[in-house]
Amino acid sequence: MRSIGEKKGMAANTVESTVCRRAATVGFWDGYARWYKLWLDHTSYHEPVITFLKEIAEPGWKVLDIGAGSGVLSLSLADMGCAVTAIEPSIAMRSLLFEEMFRRGTDVIDVDERRWEDMPLFEIQGYDLILSCNTLHLTTMGFNGALEKIFAADPDNVLVVTEHVPGTVVRFAYPSHVLGRARTYEADSSFGYHDLEEVLEHRRFKKGSDLTRNEEIAMINKITVKDGHLWVRESARVGMYWLRRRLPGHCWRMQ
Repeated sequence: MRSIGEKKGMAANTVESTVCRRAATVGFWDGYARWYKLWLDHTSYHEPVITFLKEIAEPGWKVLDIGAGSGVLSLSLADMGCAVTAIEPSIAMRSLLFEEMFRRGTDVIDVDERRWEDMPLFEIQGYDLILSCNTLHLTTMGFNGALEKIFAADPDNVLVVTEHVPGTVVRFAYPSHVLGRARTYEADSSFGYHDLEEVLEHRRFKKGSDLTRNEEIAMINKITVKDGHLWVRESARVGMYWLRRRLPGHCWRMQ
């Protein structure tokens, strides 16, 4: 017989696995955009990625951002002087990007509404950098298939940012590209809410159905109060992997 703790753990894992399956659909992100915006307003999750990009990207680079979402990385690259194409198939997530572009008074980013798996290879060649932040595993091609398509496009540089989840292994070297630099960090991915109903509504969306009374109590027990917000604390181990095109007869040293 399983203990109460084991049963609660199994229930949580079931919810998270359901979320992962639903997150691989465009429709999920159309509904999740409001929660993504709430999270983005209260997190510094992407700051290490932006710092990393500033170390490797150069002004004038032609960049393709796969699954750009609200454009937090695309806009940072545009600010650096890069010519950015942002791929984002979710209309609600694109709306967040357009809203932010309007707020900044800029229209320099080219936004493409297609999915990565639907883009023909000849259209994604000639880039100085192709990047993905927590998106390759959400494609119908799977993480490895989506990454292989990036290499097939043969950009000068590839940046893969991914949380350490099953099936997201980045190797030291590939036939066309080798690892130039890698870095990991512990990201605070906590959610900050304005009231209890917002906490429970978010959880209901993730689950895809109403919560039981025990599930509501479990969520309430996770809440801490700070700076006028209700917080559900979460963290994630994030890896950043910069790969450069392999040059004949040249051996890249990992930095």
